[in-house]
Amino acid sequence: MRILGLILAAGLVMPALPSLPQEFLQDFELVKKVLVVGSTPWTDTGIAVKKGQEYYFEATGSVSLQRDNPVSACGPEGLNLRTMQQPLHDQNLGALICKVREKVEVSEDKQTGEKMSRDFGEVFFIGKKNRLLLPKEGRLLLGVNENVAGDNDGGFEVKIYIRKFSPQV
Repeated sequence: MRILGLILAAGLVMPALPSLPQEFLQDFELVKKVLVVGSTPWTDTGIAVKKGQEYYFEATGSVSLQRDNPVSACGPEGLNLRTMQQPLHDQNLGALICKVREKVEVSEDKQTGEKMSRDFGEVFFIGKKNRLLLPKEGRLLLGVNENVAGDNDGGFEVKIYIRKFSPQV
């Protein structure tokens, strides 16, 4: 089986787990189907992950990275482009990604009174199919590997599976 990428976790390099053949899906349970809207920076899955849990993701659909521009459409693997202005610089622009949000910091602008929030957490590549052993605890968010989401269109339908008996870490 081929290795799909590297995960950086707490100073350790952890390989992404190879994707699963259909016959091994019996070890996993479907926990949620989520629509990731391309024009939303992050979609909260409502899933609280624990350190050491193993997840498997399958995604379909397409996102246009610039509304009404047919050349900018991509599937969950993204476009073969990379920029410094995307969450994962070493992965395709527009690819499906996830974040394990560990905390949210809320601040208020003293002049305007406007409240702003920032998510803190580690980001991982998913693509069309991927299996991840999550090294952190937090809330699972899904998104598109692009920082400028407001002009995007479309979305990805994502099935999220969890290993029935995840080892305790």
